[in-house]
Amino acid sequence: RRLGVPFFDLDELIEAAEGMPVREIFAEKGEPHFRRRESDLLRSTQHLEHGVIATGGGTFTFEENIQFVLAHGISVYLQAPLPLVMKRVGAKAAERPMFRDEIAVRDLYQYRLRYYKMADVTLDIREEESVAEIVERMILQLPRELLGSWFRRPGQIG
Repeated sequence: RRLGVPFFDLDELIEAAEGMPVREIFAEKGEPHFRRRESDLLRSTQHLEHGVIATGGGTFTFEENIQFVLAHGISVYLQAPLPLVMKRVGAKAAERPMFRDEIAVRDLYQYRLRYYKMADVTLDIREEESVAEIVERMILQLPRELLGSWFRRPGQIG
C-alpha cells in the first residue's frame, strides 16, 4: 500500500486457485504440481503495469522464475539470519511444507541463499524492525530509475 500499487502474495493466489492451503496442495498433489502452479501464476502477472508480488521462498530458486522476475521487474531479497526467519515463521511453521525440522530448514536456507543473492537489491532485515519499517527502508534503498514513474511519496501527484 505504501507504494500505491497493487500487492499480491503468490502463495495466497495459489491457495485461491487451488481451493486449499499450500500444505494441503503439497500433501495431496505434490510439490511438482505446486511449483507448476506457482510458475504459471507468476507469469500471469506479466500484464500488470505496476505491482508488488510477494513470492514464496522457493519461487526464486527455479531458473524460469528467476529469468521471468529479472526480465519483468525488480527483485528484492529480504535477507535475514536463519534464527530470525525461524522466529518470524514461529507457530506458522506447521503450515509451511518445507519446514519439516530444524536440520531440513537449515539445509534449505543454505541451498536457497545462492539464488536469493541474484536479486537486484538485497535488504538486510533487523530483528526489531516492523514490516512498515522494512518497507520504508526498501523504498529508500531502491534506485529511483528502477522504481520508474509509479513511485510516489505521500502527497505527491503524478
